[in-house]
Amino acid sequence: MTGRVPTPEIPRDELQAALRARGELDRELEPQVIDAFLDRVERSIDARVDARVEARIRASVPERAGDRPRSGGGNVFLALGSIGLGIGATGAANGMGATQGLVVAIVVWVAIAVINVAYAVHR
Repeated sequence: MTGRVPTPEIPRDELQAALRARGELDRELEPQVIDAFLDRVERSIDARVDARVEARIRASVPERAGDRPRSGGGNVFLALGSIGLGIGATGAANGMGATQGLVVAIVVWVAIAVINVAYAVHR
């Protein structure tokens, strides 16, 4: 985080008022006074935690759509598609004859490699 997150504070006079009320009221009402003050403290802590979590979320979200991390689904699809096309093209090239088939198969696999490298570099 680059800066501090503004957080709600509990005024000191609230604590002093709760302590005075605790001393002035019957012992039977003491738990209600303490519970009311602790509820206020708990809400303040929750607000601070929420503010910090929100700040961390904002800090971790990419600012531009192009900065968003991409899922690996495209990589798997490209790899499997490349292998499938390469095998199919190699099989078809074998039907052309020994020398011509070998040249076609090499050209196909080189083209597939270039496409995959270009995709990886572009990411």
